[in-house]
Amino acid sequence: MMQRRAISGALALAFALSMSLLSSAQAQNKAQGSAEKGKPAASKSAEFTFIPHADLETLMKTNGDHPARVVDIAKSYNLGAYLLHFDARPATTGPLNGWAHNDISELYYVIRGAGTFLIGGELENATKDDPNGQSVKTVRGPSMSGRIKGYTAQKYVTGDIMIIPVNVPHLPGYEVTEKTDIVRVVIDPERALNLK
Repeated sequence: MMQRRAISGALALAFALSMSLLSSAQAQNKAQGSAEKGKPAASKSAEFTFIPHADLETLMKTNGDHPARVVDIAKSYNLGAYLLHFDARPATTGPLNGWAHNDISELYYVIRGAGTFLIGGELENATKDDPNGQSVKTVRGPSMSGRIKGYTAQKYVTGDIMIIPVNVPHLPGYEVTEKTDIVRVVIDPERALNLK
């Protein structure tokens, strides 16, 4: 029951964020239309996207970052809802390779679990990810990868939110102390991610 409430909260948060962005885009389009035509633009209802709980439950069965939906918002940008699932595991040892997204900003909402993200700092010997790679087209968008240095080790627990702006290095699955599910909301202004 608590997990269902947390998922509902995460989806409500993602919905509120998308509606805020959609309203802003619609207001801009309406203002442009008014200025261009000299009269108010007609009001049109926007489509909506519904992600059933069962879809998220399915994504929670496999480790990794999986798109639940990626939608086109007013032909202005893509908005994605993803689910990250991590089974418990100790802190990563050896080289710590993270990434930074060139154009994408993200919001992470922890539905359940606990662990540590590495956020910030810089990427040493960063290389551009293959723009035609499957991961770039479906999950990460245009990105750079490299050894993450000078980061903050940010612990998280159920209910926490992290916002990762463009070009901020990060490594989400550094340490997972409890099985974790995270809703990841992605704003993709260049519309690089495949729609789903």
